[in-house]
Amino acid sequence: MEIAAKNIMPYLANRDVARAESAARRARNPEIDKNSELYKVCEDFEAIFIKQMLNVMRRTVNKSEFIDGGFAEEIFEDMLYDEYAKKMAKTAQFGLANLLYRQLSLGE
Repeated sequence: MEIAAKNIMPYLANRDVARAESAARRARNPEIDKNSELYKVCEDFEAIFIKQMLNVMRRTVNKSEFIDGGFAEEIFEDMLYDEYAKKMAKTAQFGLANLLYRQLSLGE
């Protein structure tokens, strides 16, 4: 009888440990609800961050004085980069929105 009890105990203990590890993983990495308001705000923040990166990168490009669009070109270019940043935040998988969402959703 002792042999049977010894065979059952490690199995039960391993199963409980596996459940605890699984629960801990879920707690560290909660499921991401991409339709929630929190995720949308996190995605907007990521877009702002990407826009800042694009602005810094754009300043490194030398502009030709041959074609100068003036003030209207600057406004259009800024709006264009806003849209680039929003699209990149939605599709490029930078991961910043996911990280922010997981961090902020732990506090709920």
